[in-house]
Amino acid sequence: MVPKTILMNSNTSHNDTIMTRIISFLITIFISLHCWGLTMQEAVDLFASTPALKHAAAGVAVMRIDSGTVVASNLLDQAIVTASTMKTVTSAAALETLGGDFQFETKILLQGTVVNDTLRGNLVISGSGDPTLGSRYFPKNPNIVKEIITALKEKGIKAIDGRILTDDSLYPYPPYSIHWDVGDLAWDYGAAVYPINYCDNVANVSFRVDKSGRFTPFVTKPTLSGVQVINKMQYNSGNEDIDFALEYATPSLVLMGPVCPGSYNLQFANPAPNQLLADSVSHSIQRAGIAVSGREVALSKKELKEPQVLITHLSPLLTEIITSLLDRSDNMFTHALLRAIAVRDKTWRGSNIDRIGVECVKRLLKSKGLDSDGLFMRDGSGLARAGKASPHLLVQMLRYMADRKYADKRLCDLMPKAGSRIGSLLPGTSLSKNIVLKSGSMTDVQCFVGYYPADEPQYAWAVLVNNYNCSRKELKNNIDRLLINLFGAKK
Repeated sequence: MVPKTILMNSNTSHNDTIMTRIISFLITIFISLHCWGLTMQEAVDLFASTPALKHAAAGVAVMRIDSGTVVASNLLDQAIVTASTMKTVTSAAALETLGGDFQFETKILLQGTVVNDTLRGNLVISGSGDPTLGSRYFPKNPNIVKEIITALKEKGIKAIDGRILTDDSLYPYPPYSIHWDVGDLAWDYGAAVYPINYCDNVANVSFRVDKSGRFTPFVTKPTLSGVQVINKMQYNSGNEDIDFALEYATPSLVLMGPVCPGSYNLQFANPAPNQLLADSVSHSIQRAGIAVSGREVALSKKELKEPQVLITHLSPLLTEIITSLLDRSDNMFTHALLRAIAVRDKTWRGSNIDRIGVECVKRLLKSKGLDSDGLFMRDGSGLARAGKASPHLLVQMLRYMADRKYADKRLCDLMPKAGSRIGSLLPGTSLSKNIVLKSGSMTDVQCFVGYYPADEPQYAWAVLVNNYNCSRKELKNNIDRLLINLFGAKK
């Protein structure tokens, strides 16, 4: 039996940080000195009976990995909004379907004929849905633009009498999930997923407002050709509440709301990543001494249908992509994996690719003997508020994945350590390094799923809380107490 500890709730002022530290210190001492025989179910019951959860949906499941026995639970089979903990489901399905050593392949094609040192035709970038092209999170992965320049020089091409084109026909419209809230689509965390993604599909817009209410020109970084910035903001000398919207068909970024004097640098979702990549390639190869005419060239049907592959750019391994997205909770990366799963299914063409991806995940779970009826998946990332799962389904999935290796990595190896990702109590205990987890949060939602112990898991656990009546900080501290009571802790 894993030792348990009883912790009493402490109501602390948000503004009194000194008192919070004192209480946390006293609780740590209490943990060290008092280890009572509280059962796991009693620990869960204590958590669920917290007054702040009176009107909440507080789902909890703790499962032994060796036997599959649920040793403690609350609302075990209740479908509850998961937020970003849904990313563990998508990641598990991607590992099973694609393999840990899977890599996205982006092909660079020569469409036309090379005569002497000139390509008479187009250089085409054919998208595969790779979310990592130009990503700041994988600086060591080969740079696709540099790869293109090197390959052109090795082939002896000094000029392109044609254009730099992108083939983004792999996915049907729209690039975002139809279940995402429209208010999320313009923000960096709501970046859509395209056949060609570049620089994490985000950009910045900067401008200044003077005391007379005059705006300086809007500047995007990187420069986005074809993306218009529309100013619908209203000047207010003492109030600021800027909001975004994207008009995808234009494409345009619309800025709205009150704005006061000052300098602004705002990050938003880039609605045209394929054009940004094409521009980057065009500018870079010209700086490298390779001329690009940019004119349209008439090509034969054979030249159009049988292009020559110049290079195939490879993404990082899937295990590396999942490690990054779970650590940063990246919605675009995870939804790209759902679409990659769908592309492997022969039925997806002509259909809603996200729906096919979800169906693939549910079929996979069912084939492994898991209760897929407890999964109400709407997207890959959990950004969709309609996305729900039961705590039972989540711990079943975690148990199935516990010992399975993909490119010599288990799911628990790809998940981040607890550290300070929950409340203020866990970092003072041994559990901060002995639990791995994925968090998920949105308005009125706070969830965590994970393994204990971190390196050789014995338990899979899930805590999903919707509609709580306390601060998020207080709820996280209560979840810390729950985990400490469940698994014990050492200072």
